[in-house]
Amino acid sequence: MKSLLVFLFTAVLLFLAQAYAKPWKRLEAFDWDQGGYFSYLPARFLYNDIGRPDSLAKLVEREWLPTKGPHPMNSLGMSKLPNGKYITKYPMGVAVGELPWFGMAHLYARLHGDPLNGFSRPYQHAAMLAGLFYGILGLWVLRELLRRYYSDEVTAWTLAGIGLGTNFFAYTSYQAAHSHAMLFLWHALLLYCTARWYERPARRWALGMGLFLGLATLCRFTEAIYVLVPLTWGLSSGAAWRQRLPLWGRHLGQLVLGAGLGLVVISAQLFFWHSVSGQWVINGYYGEYFDFQHPHIIEGLLSIEKGWFVYTPVMALTVVGGLPLLRRHVPAALPATLGTLLAVLYLTFSWEQWGYGWTFSARPLISIYPLLALSLAALLATVPRPRALGSMVVRGLLLACILLCLLQTWQYASGILQGVGETAALYKERFFWLRFPPTPPPPTH
Repeated sequence: MKSLLVFLFTAVLLFLAQAYAKPWKRLEAFDWDQGGYFSYLPARFLYNDIGRPDSLAKLVEREWLPTKGPHPMNSLGMSKLPNGKYITKYPMGVAVGELPWFGMAHLYARLHGDPLNGFSRPYQHAAMLAGLFYGILGLWVLRELLRRYYSDEVTAWTLAGIGLGTNFFAYTSYQAAHSHAMLFLWHALLLYCTARWYERPARRWALGMGLFLGLATLCRFTEAIYVLVPLTWGLSSGAAWRQRLPLWGRHLGQLVLGAGLGLVVISAQLFFWHSVSGQWVINGYYGEYFDFQHPHIIEGLLSIEKGWFVYTPVMALTVVGGLPLLRRHVPAALPATLGTLLAVLYLTFSWEQWGYGWTFSARPLISIYPLLALSLAALLATVPRPRALGSMVVRGLLLACILLCLLQTWQYASGILQGVGETAALYKERFFWLRFPPTPPPPTH
């Protein structure tokens, strides 16, 4: 089947791209956020003190490459508590997902003679492989979801658009130790369980909704906004609105179990904070905040520095061309997609540091790609005949978006595109560069 071939091709390409990545070869997987997420594991299992995640931070500082400039203090989000212990501002959800990979890395390091410090090559490779695995698994779940509503050919094109034509590719290969590949999987599973529960309510789907929303929130607290997906799924008519509360009432036990499971998962962070500091809630994001009165939505979508539509143009095609057609194919998904997208855009770009550091495109929006995949598929399904002019135009545009995104992903990984401070002049000058610095022209005689 075509969708299976596209899935396998994307998985192989992701693996090869990760093997090329500088964080893989130069052991830079734990710079910044990635190290903060991972730091829970060596603190607990190697240093036997959950209040000492700075152990990893000190190793990162010691091994910081001079070519990257002076080491920025607190690069792993560490802060010291009044009792002398340390916490990282990043939640523990990514570390929970990385735990099995950490165990395998520790065993390999012991057998292979690598330093058992949580920082050596096996640990860094394990963190990146975990992200690669979760991202690829998320694509498989998305394929299963799409095939419930669309043909195999439409599913194949949609998988190519999401897997190769968005910054999902960068954050499942070059920077897989971030949270986003894992979040893609949790949200794909949340969406799948939501759709199945509303088709035929069952305890396993309710538990799945709670579990995967809880895991996503444990990775990034703002992911809690995706509760809008199960809350608004299927509210596509007046009759659906009138039947919603009676439906929930008939299956209240299932929903309570699912919500309870989600809260239990999220409570792990609260118990961690309490065990380290004696307080149930700690704000580690000192000096960082939401500014809801001045959201940077236009810059977030269209700026040359980080614009989502600029560096992930397939999403412009999806939102402008696909979202209005979603009602024809998956009407239950329209209210969830529209409501969640608007809320997520407002929340994401209300963050004071709306560019989110050294990044490619708008990385927090990777979480919504499983939901938006239904809209991209709706656009492709509306023009199904391969030789029709409309179909050729849509597929041609999608292919162009994929090629452009792959080029810019390569340029970002190679240092040609700047993760911070990209300008129109730089973008124009380096548009066709394939290496940095570019190959000098041959000497003339």
